[in-house]
Amino acid sequence: MNQIYLVSKPNCPQCHSLKMFLKMALRDKYVDDIKICDQELDEELYYTIVKEFRITSLPALVAGDDILRQCDPTPTVQFLEKHAGKK
Repeated sequence: MNQIYLVSKPNCPQCHSLKMFLKMALRDKYVDDIKICDQELDEELYYTIVKEFRITSLPALVAGDDILRQCDPTPTVQFLEKHAGKK
């Protein structure tokens, strides 16, 4: 399985919503599978991923060469199931 990154930044309402969805709706099922790549907490990794994948809006989920830019509930679950190997 590829490392899954959640690319986010502070004070981003959509980032907060995705994190709450992962925590509450999915009950932290993927907490061990996702590394948070926050602009404020790991600036070097954040800018490396943003540049490499040409991310222009947040949040984004990245695993290997696959990226999910529209983190709505259904595509998010499908992306996580595919890359974390959990249903």
